[in-house]
Amino acid sequence: VMALTEDASASEREFGVGFSGMSTPDPMGGKMQYALWYPTNVPNGTVKLGPYEFPGTEDAEPAVGLFGLVILSHGSGSSPLAHRDTAIALAKAGFIVAGPRHPRNNFRDDIGDDQRIVLDGRPRQLSAVIDALLTQQAWSSRIDTSKVAAFGFSAGGYTVLAALGAERDYSRTLEHCERHAEKDPYCRIINGQGRAARVRSYAGPAQRTHDERLCAAVIADPLTTPFSDQALLALPPVKLLFFRPEVENVISAEFHVSRVVRLLKQRDDFPDPQEIVVPKAIHDSFIAPFPEVVAQSIPKIASDPPGFDRVAFHNEMNSTIVMFFTQALSDCVKH
Repeated sequence: VMALTEDASASEREFGVGFSGMSTPDPMGGKMQYALWYPTNVPNGTVKLGPYEFPGTEDAEPAVGLFGLVILSHGSGSSPLAHRDTAIALAKAGFIVAGPRHPRNNFRDDIGDDQRIVLDGRPRQLSAVIDALLTQQAWSSRIDTSKVAAFGFSAGGYTVLAALGAERDYSRTLEHCERHAEKDPYCRIINGQGRAARVRSYAGPAQRTHDERLCAAVIADPLTTPFSDQALLALPPVKLLFFRPEVENVISAEFHVSRVVRLLKQRDDFPDPQEIVVPKAIHDSFIAPFPEVVAQSIPKIASDPPGFDRVAFHNEMNSTIVMFFTQALSDCVKH
């Protein structure tokens, strides 16, 4: 009982948020930018990045201590700033959070998430960010390497599952969309764009990527067609929390997120994966609310169905995620 009360008092402490823009080599060639949010004892100012403003202090002195690490993987054509509110909530609660801007699949530079270099690269890029932090004294002395987790949304959900060790066969995506074109809105994207190029891109086996350091993950409305049922059933057991929107406007849950949960629930050795269905939400409701000037330029991504409050939902989602990681990572075994 003692341990519980100690934990409670430790987790009630709220840190200031430090923020740094960092870079490291991309395993697929070239450089990769990543964003880093972390606990500091410096009171929050405001970080301004283009149209984005959020609470924190740039390059603040990190707080001393050992902290869990959460790696963020954004959706296709996006950026880690799309999940800045989740990162901030985690940093305040005593986590270090790092999100790569996935090269060739972000808002500045996007050849599209159907390209082989993107599909192969994404999970490796998550591992490369963990490696980069652990080679820097300032961070290796503050990261508890037994407490490493990931958060992924959409194509980032695919990325996290691949990093957790699910084997991939990209050609499954094309087969799936031949069979289920009517049922899965994702297939409108697949069938509407250069099929021949996809066939070429998806040919040949993918190398398995498994980062054994990851011991928990939160995954929101992931794309999962590259994983067979067998591949998902063979995932190494980790604690998982899934979110899905009630409105399936981009990805059909039965073929993607709910399929993963259904399969993993068949395993006795798997910590019970939870699936939270978010009433009235659409796919992009998991992206942090946009500043007005950005929202006007991307109304489809920035707006929600009537009666859905993105700000209120994100506050609730972020506290759920903080609670989940706090609990899940305290159970992680030291490697």
